[in-house]
Formats: sequence, structure tokens, C-alpha cells
Amino acid sequence: METLELDDVASLLGVSERMVRNYIKDNDLPCVGDGRGRRFVWADVREWYVSYRLEKDGSRGNEACQIPAVDDESAEQAALRKLKAEADLKELELATKRGEVVAIEDVKRSVENVAASLKSAILAMPSKLATRLVGMKDKRAINEVLTDEAEELCRKLQHVADKPVDDEEDSDSE
Repeated sequence: METLELDDVASLLGVSERMVRNYIKDNDLPCVGDGRGRRFVWADVREWYVSYRLEKDGSRGNEACQIPAVDDESAEQAALRKLKAEADLKELELATKRGEVVAIEDVKRSVENVAASLKSAILAMPSKLATRLVGMKDKRAINEVLTDEAEELCRKLQHVADKPVDDEEDSDSE
């Protein structure tokens, strides 16, 4: 029978050692021994904690419980699972700091701004062309102006992701 110390149980449950002592005193967290020599059987602690969270969180059910009810999970396996989760969280935090991760709302806002800028550029094209085409009768010259304008718009569209959204709006007003 594998037993754990108080600090191990606190770490695995993600609470303070004081909270574990409170669980023992107020909520009958199962332990072996008295005083500072307390030891814990992980299977009993896990079962107690799941029941405690279900009772405390009521109708939210298993979602509220942080410790999955895996019957054959040892304390070592639980510690390894927790370590992996903490490593994943740390990696996500580092990626966020490096700018490799952004919030979905930020992406949505950027895409909406880019779409609005592109729509403005496309809708402005006829009025911009009208002033350049007034009085032109040569079909080749008209075709050349239209082709140049279409190619310029395509270049803008091609590099729209390379620029901050505010820069696009400034370039559209040119």
C-alpha cells in the first residue's frame, strides 16, 4: 500500500498543506497516523476528494473535480500527470510571451478589421479609376490603367497579413 506525506497530497490536489490539514479536521480526509506523522493512501485520498468535490460543487458533477477517477492510478502516475499538465501550461505561457499564441477574440477583431479595409479598397476602386479614365478613348490605354490598378490591389491583398491593420487603413486613403 503506497502512502504519501502531507506535502505530496497538497501538491497532487493543488492546495496548500494548511488546506489538507483543514480537510482532515473538518471533512474527514482519510489518513493514517496522528500528529505530524500522518501518512495518506493515494487511492483513499483520491476517492475522498472526488466525493468531496461532487458534494461541494453539487450539480456541476465531475467537471468540477480536478482529480479524475482513475481506479488504478498511483500517486506516482498522478504526480507525473500533474507535472505534464504544469509543463504544458508553462509552455503555453512562454508561447504567449513570445507572441506565438494570441486570443481568439484578438484574431477575430484583426480579421474583421482586415476584411473592412479590403472591402473599402475594392469599393473605392471605381471612383479612383473614374478620374483616371475620364476622356480616354484608346481601349489599350484604358485596359492598361485597369490592369495596373487591379495588379496594385492584388499586391495589397497579397501583403495584407504583413502589415498591422492600422497601416492598411492609412494606405487605403492614399
